[in-house]
Amino acid sequence: MKHIFIVNPAAGNGRGEKVYQPKILSFVKDSGLDYEIHRSLNKQEIGTYVRQRAESGEKIRFYATGGDGTLCDVVNGAIGFPNVEVAVLPCGTGNDFVRNFTNRENFTDIAKQVNGKPVPVDVIKCNDFYSINMLNIGADCEVVVRAAQIKSKSGSWSYIRGALEVLPKGPRYHMMYTDENGQEVEEDLLLIAIANGHYCGGGFNSCPKACLEDGLMDVVIVKPVRGLKMLSLLLKYHNGTHLGDPAAAPYIKFIQVPEFRLKAFDEVNVSVDGEVNPFTEAEIKMIPGAINFVVPEGSEMI
Repeated sequence: MKHIFIVNPAAGNGRGEKVYQPKILSFVKDSGLDYEIHRSLNKQEIGTYVRQRAESGEKIRFYATGGDGTLCDVVNGAIGFPNVEVAVLPCGTGNDFVRNFTNRENFTDIAKQVNGKPVPVDVIKCNDFYSINMLNIGADCEVVVRAAQIKSKSGSWSYIRGALEVLPKGPRYHMMYTDENGQEVEEDLLLIAIANGHYCGGGFNSCPKACLEDGLMDVVIVKPVRGLKMLSLLLKYHNGTHLGDPAAAPYIKFIQVPEFRLKAFDEVNVSVDGEVNPFTEAEIKMIPGAINFVVPEGSEMI
């Protein structure tokens, strides 16, 4: 098997290149591993490079050395190729996807990654893009935008700072979505999280019931809320206690579905595994077992 390390030099303020690339070189020097190191030029290039290499039919394991966005780019290139496995060496700001596994420190151990085993995990398809972790739409996404603006000063706290700046303003977005019965619902919303994994925003447990292999998206729909109720709901949203909480129930709708349609009437963005794009309308569905994801030695799916 060929082992290709995709190093994002911009990830984690340069940690991918400054910290992980030397660790990779130190390990492979005496390992006899059939490897390559690819330093990415930009995020658009990552998916193209992975797809071109995958088309050879050679059995390849790609290591996304970066944050959740780098992992997403590798997944978008690897989708549809059964000869490809995807691993991640997390060195971004949030690193939310690896929170779905036990013993997260194993993801930064090169030897345990190389000795890891692939498991099929689901992937969300949103129009022509794929997400392995989560789509965040509305205020959730604006928090990501604000966090990106301040992360150089606040590091992993940037998401919490962003949330405290954005959410108390009570933004609202007029949207139409399909409920669990396929019926269209049109209303003002604060945010929608459409999840495969549990976490977003550097540790917000927004979808605590999510599972990477059940073939269903967990959709959390939050109605507008302001003031002290907003702060209370934010804390519960961070800790993963908002589902089933009687005080939060008037503001939250939770469904698990294999397909979901969504339309925004107001200007709104979507965060796809941390990468922000403008959004108007989407057909969203779960693709079961679409990626062979490498779980490092000593870890397992939660």
